[in-house]
Amino acid sequence: MALRALLSRAAAGCAAVASALILGAPHAAASAGAPAPERPEGPVVLIGVPGLMWEEINADTTPHLWKLARGSAIGDMSIRTVTSRTCPVDGWLSVSAGQRAFSERQRYSICELPTPPELDGEGAVVPDYSAHIADNAASPYAARVGLLGQTVHDAGGTTLAVGPGAALAAADEDGRVDRYISDVEALRTQDMAEAWLAVIDLNGLSDIYLDPPENPEADPSPEDSDADTPDEEEPEPDPNQDRDRLDVLARIDDQIGEVRENLPEGSAVMVAGVSVEAGASNLNAALLHGPGPGGTEYNGGYLVSESTRRGGLVTLTDTTATLLHAMALPTPSGMVGRAWLQAERPPDMDEAVGSLADFNTAAKVVESLMAGFFSLLVSLQLLIYAAAAYALHRYGDRDRTTRTLVLSVTRVVALGGAAFPVSSYLANLIPWWSASVPELALPACVLLADVLVVGLAMAGPWRRGILGPMTVVAGITTAVLFIDMCTGAHLQMNSPTGYTPIVGGRFYGLGNIAFATFATGMLMAVAGIAHGLLARSRRAWAVAVTLAVGIATLFVIGWPGLGTDFGGVLALMPGLTVTVLMIAGLRVTAGRLLSVGLTAVVIIGLLTYLDYLRPASERSHFGQFAGQLFSGEAGTVVSRKLSAMLGSLGNWQLTLLSACALLFLFAVLNKPTNWRMSALQRAYEYAPTLRAGLTGSLVTALAGFGLNDSGIAIPALALTVAVPLTLSACTWVLQQEGPRTTVPEHFRERV
Repeated sequence: MALRALLSRAAAGCAAVASALILGAPHAAASAGAPAPERPEGPVVLIGVPGLMWEEINADTTPHLWKLARGSAIGDMSIRTVTSRTCPVDGWLSVSAGQRAFSERQRYSICELPTPPELDGEGAVVPDYSAHIADNAASPYAARVGLLGQTVHDAGGTTLAVGPGAALAAADEDGRVDRYISDVEALRTQDMAEAWLAVIDLNGLSDIYLDPPENPEADPSPEDSDADTPDEEEPEPDPNQDRDRLDVLARIDDQIGEVRENLPEGSAVMVAGVSVEAGASNLNAALLHGPGPGGTEYNGGYLVSESTRRGGLVTLTDTTATLLHAMALPTPSGMVGRAWLQAERPPDMDEAVGSLADFNTAAKVVESLMAGFFSLLVSLQLLIYAAAAYALHRYGDRDRTTRTLVLSVTRVVALGGAAFPVSSYLANLIPWWSASVPELALPACVLLADVLVVGLAMAGPWRRGILGPMTVVAGITTAVLFIDMCTGAHLQMNSPTGYTPIVGGRFYGLGNIAFATFATGMLMAVAGIAHGLLARSRRAWAVAVTLAVGIATLFVIGWPGLGTDFGGVLALMPGLTVTVLMIAGLRVTAGRLLSVGLTAVVIIGLLTYLDYLRPASERSHFGQFAGQLFSGEAGTVVSRKLSAMLGSLGNWQLTLLSACALLFLFAVLNKPTNWRMSALQRAYEYAPTLRAGLTGSLVTALAGFGLNDSGIAIPALALTVAVPLTLSACTWVLQQEGPRTTVPEHFRERV
């Protein structure tokens, strides 16, 4: 009865926390009667330079750009569009739509330069523009190509394009720009003064690698293409290209200087690396200078937006919203970017730019090592399972000395495997990206962190207990990610098991893979803590601690601005419920799980609606989804995420890891041997809460698989933590007792 009363009070506490979440969530609605800001006096000018990076911008090579950057807000820009590589046409179309867009032709061939438009009086019309509109409207992102130019025209403004790429970006839904100039040398002050929006294409870096399309009329299909991926048709690098690149950068810088000389008074200028020049994607350079609406001035600092919530990092789709914001025009439905704001940056320009270059280095290294890291993770886990299965079978009934040695090594290796994910986050406490060979420094830092975590787990008196080392590893995993989310998620950014701005799936909060690690670590940690309390006959305390830690975890996962993980709360609730009920000694019923699930849906729904009431530029993922739901666009988002979830099963490495982990858990650890009881069942006898933590982890992994677009990655990472931790407990049992058939009576009485 006491436990039921405790659970009732806990339910009331959960309701109170939910109320606090709802009432405390920022939900100031936009003022409908607020006057619209006045349009700045001068034009808004976008200078697009495909392939431009901060590593190449300095006072010697690019003096005009360096001088402009000194008095501007600057930042790295994630240029990810529909595909992993943003070709010039894709980048310009994404600026046009304010959403990730693509060129159907370039999905099946190497990157190409934009096709010059057809002149029509002073203006021009982009050929086959309707095809770009139709292709993108039918894509999972449903990008509205032409939305930028159309919004300017609907407001009574005019557009100017200089160069083919600029015409793609500035064209309205009919593919038309009001004024077209083919080359920047012909641009004059009066040309820009007459336009609201001027877009300038400086594609000199692309000219080194790319040629114009030979036949823009031909639109190849997948069957016509000889290459499966764009990278397969890339030309061999030319050693003279580096020298040519510096010459081209200097020429581009001179062109930027000419544009600045011709700028009318009151102009706002944006310079952005809108795409790659030809090769793999990086973080490109972006800056914004001049006046904004309402008297704002971009004259120094780091760029930041609600899309990333990180000083010095913005996205390509933000450029569209920023251009409209600078013209004091509203952001129409269909655009996902947020207007750039200005945050504090180091006063020393070299330090500020160096920090942006280092961030890009870290992103590129993690992106290049990601596939190898997960291959190594899968290989190590499978090796651990194979070695453990052999050790348990071969040495389980040997003499005590041999058995103790082999099982002790197995336990340490298992803990190392479980600590591998959290070690990938702890590695970012060391500035490995500053090393001379960062590709080697990163794995070395991960290994060092893993050794330290395992050393701590096996160093104290807790190593003698069945769940002691497990609890330390799980507790460190939980604490690291909890603190990381509360301090800006810096450890997850550019981590092999976190997220990278080059991939561009998430820029803040809790990533899906990190969620699997965090949730599993928490459930296994509370199982270990509850074991110690139950051994002292303090079941009520065990339930209370589990609830407190679980509620705090749910809070940090779901709170907008911390974890901001919509699906994570829904996935963790059933797993946490199962764990709490089992620790409390109560039956797990479908009714109880259903009631908890409905409660979670209601709470998340209220939080989502309140977040939706905030101004559009300040909404988190929750509010964005609500807006898409009310506008009828949510079906596209859900369909895209469902497709991604099912498509994740094609990742054979993670699918194999999940299958082998489950096979090891239930066919090896749970297989009866000459002890007449499996190692797993014996571990449950010694530590009943282990079953609760493991079962809750499996339930959460299954729910996460269905609710997150990362799909199979959720159970794969959850099992990577849970199964080795369970193995560490099983090896303790076999090491201590050997081939006994029952648990010693004195230990049974204590539990």
